[in-house]
Amino acid sequence: MNIITVINAKGGCGKSTIAMNLASGLARHGHRVLLMDLDPQAQVTQWLAAGDGLTPEGTLVSALTRQQSLSEVIQPTGFENLFFVASADGLEDLGREISQNDGYPSMLTQLLAEEHIADRFDFIVIDSPNQISPIMENAIYPADAFIVPFESTKAVKSYASIYKLLVKLRSSADFRMLHVLSNLTRLPGLRKRVLALLADDQISSARSEIRSCGWMAQVDENGGSIFHYRPLSKGAQDMAALVEEVRELFNNGPQAHTEAATPEVPTNTSPVDAASAATA
Repeated sequence: MNIITVINAKGGCGKSTIAMNLASGLARHGHRVLLMDLDPQAQVTQWLAAGDGLTPEGTLVSALTRQQSLSEVIQPTGFENLFFVASADGLEDLGREISQNDGYPSMLTQLLAEEHIADRFDFIVIDSPNQISPIMENAIYPADAFIVPFESTKAVKSYASIYKLLVKLRSSADFRMLHVLSNLTRLPGLRKRVLALLADDQISSARSEIRSCGWMAQVDENGGSIFHYRPLSKGAQDMAALVEEVRELFNNGPQAHTEAATPEVPTNTSPVDAASAATA
């Protein structure tokens, strides 16, 4: 499977923006992509509704509660090769309810497996919640790669809690990570401090960096993708570079995942060692 979860335990770091534009960028390369909105704030769902006029015929909530199959709530978007599962009101409440059940972190993984969803798509991109919760655990459990955006020193410091959760849920599985600087180019002093913190923890940042871009903010407000809205902007250039880095992570193709070597991350590995291994 090529499942990528965009994750951080802090809001405002560009997580949902990256998830939306990453999915769109992968689809532009001809990959069939499923974008899943697991964030109760539903920003990706709102953007697709604004830019594409998308009206969800089913949501993740109805799939997780077995009111509909996951296949029934997957719908096409206005972008070629890009499909979508919407978030909904009640997702956060559902998280609290399912936390009482044994095995709740694997509920989404079970749905994906039962309906062979991964076989129908080249990539699945998941936008996770911005706080640790049962829904975030469901976003982590099926993923084999993670993108962690950093836009402040606080985001770097919150990474420790995310890492602990990754190790708890994925201790016996291989996974890969990209640590991406986001929206820091207009604040060179802050950017330097973020880089210093990452260096202190021996966390390697991705080659790609999402620079501050006014057009990106307008895309967020009006819906759609930076590639369609302003394809020549620096925001589009930066996202295109991240898309390429993700494709390289999977050897440029959906079949490469089973062939590529992935680092092991044992339970007693520190964030320092895991990040270094995952980005080597």
